Order: sequence, then C-alpha cells, then structure tokens
Amino acid sequence: MSARRSSEYMKLDEENTQILLSQRLTYWRDSISKDSTGRNTDKISEDKFVENQLVNMNDSNYREILFDAICSRFQMMDLDGDGLISPDEHAAIFYGFNIPTEHSKKVFDIIDSDSDGFITQEEFVRALTEFDLTENPDNEYNECYGPLVDNEN
Repeated sequence: MSARRSSEYMKLDEENTQILLSQRLTYWRDSISKDSTGRNTDKISEDKFVENQLVNMNDSNYREILFDAICSRFQMMDLDGDGLISPDEHAAIFYGFNIPTEHSKKVFDIIDSDSDGFITQEEFVRALTEFDLTENPDNEYNECYGPLVDNEN
C-alpha cells in the first residue's frame, strides 16, 4: 500500500511503480519479516516485529546490518535514481505511509544539513543512524518518520 501511495504522489508510471514495490518487498523480506527460525513469513505480529528488532540490535554485527538497511531505505526514497532525495521524493514517502506531508518539510530541512535542497546518502545515513541509536529524547532526528506519538493522551 505504501509503495502504491508513494507512486501515486509522484505520478510514477506502472513500470516504476513495480520497481518501487519490488524494492519495498525485498526490504521487507530481507530485513523485517523473519520468524523465530529465520525464515521469511508474509505476516508478522507487532510483538514478533519488536522481538526481531531487539534480537537484531543485540547482534554483534548490528551496526553493519543497520548501515545496509539505511542505505536500502535511501535507495527506496530516491525514486528517480539520481543519488539524491528531493523534497517531493521525501514527501512521497510520508504520503505513502499516511503521515501528513506537511511534516515532511520540517524533517527534510533537518536532514538536509547543508541546506542545498537535497538529501545526500551521507546526510540520510547520519540522520537515520542517530534516529535508530540515540537514547536522547531531545535529539533533532527523533522525528525522522514524522511526529512522535504521545501514548499518554
């Protein structure tokens, strides 16, 4: 669904929509949808997803795994393949995940540390590494996927 929504936002043709969908499914299969035996599964519960994330984070190769996953996410966001994420490509991801696109501009500007109007892979990796590894509740990258949810309200 998120690939189709991102494709709709960017007005991609069917061929490019299929490429995007294939990238997302590969990322899901290779990074997220493992059961307790390490086999791929079509569905995964929230509890299993959290358990898998904890197992991955405690793996001695976690930083390498994380770097590879972040680079894959960058490639999925770089819809035109030019090695940069434009404001529209970034907004398309937010739209794809049903995050209001008005949040994209703020996040984009934070990640685009040199303010040149594009997010490079280096900027993206730095931001998402901080997002994934920080325990600082005030870290500037805490909203990389949109505003955090306050579960107490």
